[in-house]
Amino acid sequence: MAFKTLTIKETTYKKLSRWKAPGESFSDVIDREFGRKIETAADLLELGRSRKGVGLGLRQRKTAKKNAA
Repeated sequence: MAFKTLTIKETTYKKLSRWKAPGESFSDVIDREFGRKIETAADLLELGRSRKGVGLGLRQRKTAKKNAA
């Protein structure tokens, strides 16, 4: 298996570290979090829900009910 060295900001490292589970490598985190396809808004919302409390800042919009006149 080939390896590459990446340089990232300290703040980015801390964010990535929060997603990392015990025994997991950073490669595992990147594959898990960014390896899936995002094709619909529902896929994006599910990704946000799966991030163990580290959301994407997204929430489902509530639709307003129109009053019948």
